[in-house]
Amino acid sequence: MNKILGYLLNKLAKANKFIMKYTIKTFELITNFSKQIKIFIIPIFILSLIGIFMFPFLLLLLFSRNVQYLLLILILPIIIVFLGERSLIYLRMWEYTTNHYLFEKAELITKNQKNTKKFSDYIEDYKEMKRREFEEEMRKREEARRRRQEEENAKWQKIFEEAFGQFGGFNGGTYQGGYSNQQTYTPFSQFKTQYENSCDVLGVSYNSDYSEIKSAYRKLAKKYHPDLSKEKNAEDMFKKINNAFDFLSEENVKRYKQI
Repeated sequence: MNKILGYLLNKLAKANKFIMKYTIKTFELITNFSKQIKIFIIPIFILSLIGIFMFPFLLLLLFSRNVQYLLLILILPIIIVFLGERSLIYLRMWEYTTNHYLFEKAELITKNQKNTKKFSDYIEDYKEMKRREFEEEMRKREEARRRRQEEENAKWQKIFEEAFGQFGGFNGGTYQGGYSNQQTYTPFSQFKTQYENSCDVLGVSYNSDYSEIKSAYRKLAKKYHPDLSKEKNAEDMFKKINNAFDFLSEENVKRYKQI
């Protein structure tokens, strides 16, 4: 009897795996398509609202069925993008937890063994897996960032050394002569602007230590990670904070404080 139940549950698990796989693919396609057409639809939608605000009699058109269909077409892609990205997070979690729960349940029933894990335990397993994936990704990004920062440091070191010959030199732990004229563009002003813009992205003060900058980056990276975040602009923000942290290397922090 247990073998029959295990066999049926195994078939149910395979059906669930198939359904979830193509449900997620469908959601991804619809969401990506909606993202593309949203670029064109939002301006039209905004112009329509402005037109109604300027000419209130246009509100009468809302009673027209054709206009109602048009509004639905305009709003639907925005709703799909808003719900789709968030739905995908939960769908992927549901896919993992149901697949593992059903397949392990089927195997244990077939072997006449009791499953001591609850369904909620599989959810925690998924969260732990995503946490480990996030940490591994952060480790790889840190290695790649370290290489990029070495290149960035070499570039700015060369710029500063060339600037010394023209604007001054390094004396007593501070750069002399390079940024004294606020009206003249120099490599120092470029560096200062980029440094302060990067600090603004991470939400840290310009005089922050590297450890404070790194801590702020890790918090924001976790908050806006595309696979974990529920924020609308997560992907764009994730790129911005990574670019900012790439520039705010330990060496550049020291350079900024010496200018």
